[in-house]
Amino acid sequence: MSRVLILRALLAVAVSLSLISNAEARRWRLWHFHVFFGHGYSVHSSDQDRPARIDTALEMAGARSQGGAAFGAAIHQVLRGCLEQATDFRRWPFDEITRIVAPDDVQRSALEALRASAAAGAERLSADCPQDDPAPPWARAEAVERAIDTATSALVAVESPMQEFYATLDDEQKARLLRDMMLSHSQAREGDRTAERSERRSRRRGDSDAGGEAKLWAGICERLNAALRGWPTREIERGVRLSEPQRVAFYKLVNSSLPVADALATGCPAETALTPPGRITQTRARLAAVRQAITAIWPAFTEFYEALDHGQKVRFAGMR
Repeated sequence: MSRVLILRALLAVAVSLSLISNAEARRWRLWHFHVFFGHGYSVHSSDQDRPARIDTALEMAGARSQGGAAFGAAIHQVLRGCLEQATDFRRWPFDEITRIVAPDDVQRSALEALRASAAAGAERLSADCPQDDPAPPWARAEAVERAIDTATSALVAVESPMQEFYATLDDEQKARLLRDMMLSHSQAREGDRTAERSERRSRRRGDSDAGGEAKLWAGICERLNAALRGWPTREIERGVRLSEPQRVAFYKLVNSSLPVADALATGCPAETALTPPGRITQTRARLAAVRQAITAIWPAFTEFYEALDHGQKVRFAGMR
């Protein structure tokens, strides 16, 4: 009887592993289209290509919290996104695009020019993006500005060859690309929802998250906007134990955050572009709005942050 039970258990494990492998293979095939069409959409990246892994606890806290952790997580996403843009460029699915559009000689030449531009952009990003997270990440404006400027420059460099290639396509070729994009978008979103449900179950069981997903620029405007609007004033006053001068500096930060958040909401595109050239233009606009917001809020943030002692900075960073 015990031998039968053991064999059944082994069979169940084998079937589970097979299902996982098949699901991952499907997600990798869908991902090929998202890296080309869907700047900012969540994708998997391997450990080899992933930049320095974010501390999962900080990522989870920043996604759901307010206060110092939320602002720090938004800053961290900008820094991480710069290097991840290099990975994105390297994985643009040129072979798949060639198969779908069946290019003529002119189109093939334009596609090869785009391939070369993306490869050069990836190399430039890998060399010029901040390689390490500042310590602490929520107190370093220079690295954020460098990350955004570097990513923007790389996007500008590929924007023109992208537009030139896309302009060579006829309506039928564009429709085929759009069809594959929309299909993969729908299926990948369902895959992400399944992965999120599995992740929540794992967290309830206490399992560690050794993987995670590369978010690139997804939701960066919304995350920063929420952090700017969501300072939990009473919790910070009590939890950080502010003195009267520190309280004055903090409320100056809170009051300064609201118009910055309004400007950020106005500057970030609300709609999602469908075409690859449109998505590059949209990503640049979002990064420009984020850079402007961070530059605007930094003086007030620095004044408050530097007024805190070391223990207060630690408590502020961990506020939920």
